[in-house]
Amino acid sequence: MNSQPDHNRITLLVVREAGRPVRQLHLSKPLALALPAAAALSLSSLVTSMHIHASRSISELEAEAAALSLKNIRMELKVADKDEALLQLRSQVTELSEEAQSIKDKLKSVTELEQQLQSLIDEETTSSSGNAAGADDTDTTASAPDASRSAKPPLIVAASAKVAVTGAPEESKRTTTAPFLKQQDTDFPTGNLSAIDFRFGAVTTALASTVPLQVGGEYIAMYAEDPLELVQDTKDDFEEIRSMLDKMVNSISSTITEAEEANQLEASLQAQKAREEKARLAPAVIWPTGSKVITSSFGYRSDPFKGVSAYHSGIDIAGSIGDPVYAAMGGVVTSADQMGARGKYIIIKHDNGLETWYMHLNSMNVSPGETVGKGEQIGTLGNTGRSTGPHLHFQIVKGNNPVNPLGYVKP
Repeated sequence: MNSQPDHNRITLLVVREAGRPVRQLHLSKPLALALPAAAALSLSSLVTSMHIHASRSISELEAEAAALSLKNIRMELKVADKDEALLQLRSQVTELSEEAQSIKDKLKSVTELEQQLQSLIDEETTSSSGNAAGADDTDTTASAPDASRSAKPPLIVAASAKVAVTGAPEESKRTTTAPFLKQQDTDFPTGNLSAIDFRFGAVTTALASTVPLQVGGEYIAMYAEDPLELVQDTKDDFEEIRSMLDKMVNSISSTITEAEEANQLEASLQAQKAREEKARLAPAVIWPTGSKVITSSFGYRSDPFKGVSAYHSGIDIAGSIGDPVYAAMGGVVTSADQMGARGKYIIIKHDNGLETWYMHLNSMNVSPGETVGKGEQIGTLGNTGRSTGPHLHFQIVKGNNPVNPLGYVKP
C-alpha cells in the first residue's frame, strides 16, 4: 500500500563525494524555514557588533588624535618660547660682554690712577725724608698730635706716607710726615699690600678667579637654574662691580687731587692753624672738642643700657680717646672729680650765670678753684663712667636747670 507524502516535512539530499551514498535529511517545514532566519539574525548581530566596535575604535582614535594635536600645539608653543628665550639670552649675553669690556677699561683707568698716586707718594716721601733727616725722633713723634689737631675735620695726617700706603718700617713713621689725605673712603691699610691692591682684592678675584678661595661651610647641593636668571644675576654682579669701581675711581681721583693740593699748601699750614684757632675762639661759646659728630641729643631718648625712655640732660659728642677737650667759655673750675655714672668730669662756672659740664673724660688738666680761659684745653676725651664708647657728654646748666647746649653753640 502506497503511503501518502507528508507535506509538513521537507527532505534534504546531501550529496557527498563520489562513491559514497546520498544522505537524506528529513526536517519539518517550520524548522527548515527557521534555520535561514536564524542565520540571517546571527549575521545581522555580528555586523551590528562589529559596527559598534568600529565606532568605539574610531572614537578612541579621534580622542588620541585630539590629544596628540594638543600636545603638538603645546610643544610648538614651548619651542617658540625657547626660541624667544634663546634670542633674549643671546641679547643679554652680548650686553654682558659689553659690560665686561667696560669694567676692564675702568680697571685699566684705576691702575693708571694708582700709579699716579704712588708716584706722588714716592715724591713726597723722598722730599719729607730729606727735610726730616736731622730731626729728633722724640720731637717728631710728639708733634704729630698737634698737627692732627690743626687739620680740618675731613682730613687726617699720616705719620708716614709710605707707611700709609705700602707698610714702610717703623723708623720711617717717626722721621717723616705726609700730606693731608681725605679720610672719607681713602684710609689705606698698613699691611704689606698697597692700598689699591687691598681695595681691589675682591674685584680682581671675582674677575680673574685665579686664586683658590680659602672658605668653608655646610655642603648644600646646587641645582641647575634658568639661564636667564643666571644672566640676570651676572648683570646684577656686574652692576655692583661697576658701582664699586666708580666709587673707587672717584675716591682715588679725589685722593690724588687732595694730595696735590696738600703738597702745594704744606708751606702755609701754620698760618692756617692760627686762622682756625682765631675763628674757633671768636664766638661767645665755642664747641668743646674737635669732633662735630653728635651721637645723642638733648631731651628724652631711649636709654642705651636699659632700653627705656630716659631724660638726657646734655649732648653726646663722639670722638677718640685722648682727643683734646676745651673750655666752651672762660670761668672758674668748681669741680674736677670722678663719680660713678659721670666718670671723670669737670664743671666750670661762668660770669654770665651759666655752668658748663664735661663728663666721661679720660684725663683732667685743671683743678677746683683754677681760672681757665675760653678755648683752653681742660682735659681729654674718654670713656669713663656710665658710657658705651668714647665720647664727651657736654652740658650747659642755667639756674640749676640743664638747657639745650645747641641753643648756645653749633657744631
